[in-house]
Amino acid sequence: MRMNIAFDTHAYVKRLIAAGVPERQAEVQAEALSEIALANLATKDDLREGLRPLEEGLRSLEERMSTKLESELRKQMLWFFTAQVALFGALAALFKLL
Repeated sequence: MRMNIAFDTHAYVKRLIAAGVPERQAEVQAEALSEIALANLATKDDLREGLRPLEEGLRSLEERMSTKLESELRKQMLWFFTAQVALFGALAALFKLL
């Protein structure tokens, strides 16, 4: 897919001619520069394709982090409930003594 870029070949040719470059040579230089610029211009598809590995890596990282967070949350909840049971048991024992 060819994209239009803001490169005014006519103005470029006029500038070269004003600097003393023969007209035909200036025209050929303008055409060549325009072709080079277009050949090296990245399209939206090029950018999307280049960013795809980064996007996939981020998705993978998100999944790993989510799994890790869920695991840590389960550990914290288990510790909390275990502490609550221990506290309840200690309070029950204390009430029996009183």
